[in-house]
Amino acid sequence: MKNSDFIKMTSVSIYSMAFPTDKLVETLENAIFDTVNNQKFELIHNPITGEKVHKLGENGLFFSIRAEYKPITAIMLSSKYYAMMQDNPEGRAEEEIIQLAHTELMQTLPTVSEIYNFFYNTETELLMMNSRSQRAKLALTQLIHLFGLAGMKSIIVSDEKLGLNQKLEDYLNNGTPLFKGVEFDFEATLVRENADEKAYLTCKHVDQPSGKEKALQALKDGFAVQSLKMNCLDDVKFKLDRQLEIRSMRWTGMAKTANKLDRQGTGCTGIFYGFIQNQFDVLNRIEKHTLLTFTQDTKLETFA
Repeated sequence: MKNSDFIKMTSVSIYSMAFPTDKLVETLENAIFDTVNNQKFELIHNPITGEKVHKLGENGLFFSIRAEYKPITAIMLSSKYYAMMQDNPEGRAEEEIIQLAHTELMQTLPTVSEIYNFFYNTETELLMMNSRSQRAKLALTQLIHLFGLAGMKSIIVSDEKLGLNQKLEDYLNNGTPLFKGVEFDFEATLVRENADEKAYLTCKHVDQPSGKEKALQALKDGFAVQSLKMNCLDDVKFKLDRQLEIRSMRWTGMAKTANKLDRQGTGCTGIFYGFIQNQFDVLNRIEKHTLLTFTQDTKLETFA
């Protein structure tokens, strides 16, 4: 675990989650999570600030959950099972050998850890996390159980309502901005799918005549928007896909800040607070001008 793990964010998953406001910070700071399938979860003290929960402005919170687990893969388990089957004088059953192989791997493999960083906006009730992995989703379920909630919701917007194809076409023909508050970086990845194959096409420099022509022709030929390259206030470059997922994020100053945090640690509390406050502000701006534009009368899918 490095100090820079607490600012890393290359993608973000966003959920609607109404935390009870009464004793919210206190509940998070005293959280105790269950062990799930030999995976331990803990809301940890930040090694830079010594705090568990960080307040950001009037409506922001930041905290981190650590997952600890043994990295057992199917290949490892199969290999161990095969070796134990070759040396099985007692004639143990296959299921027993599999269990013994798993137990031995649990005992011999070193524990590894992952850090999941969370931002929560108490005004919009949106929870943002820097991972989409299945283990990260287990961390989310721990928060659900902690507050006794029924669940959380991910926002689903239909292609028809989002209309990225039409937005791109309007931009190409008329120069109409795709979104307010975030900027288009003049690059689109298009996709065309049929029963047999999926073809991708990258259209760069669509602010130039040749790029516009290429993109418009592709749309006429049945291609649709897969993702758009965007930026926000020159603080972060990212891709926004047709499910409104934000990925391939590149934060300005990330490498320099990460290096300082790893070298100086607790001496960089101000730098750390400044960086996560900026991340929170930028994420809120992106949400406001993309995700929240489409949430009214939009289908919500219960998170499980």
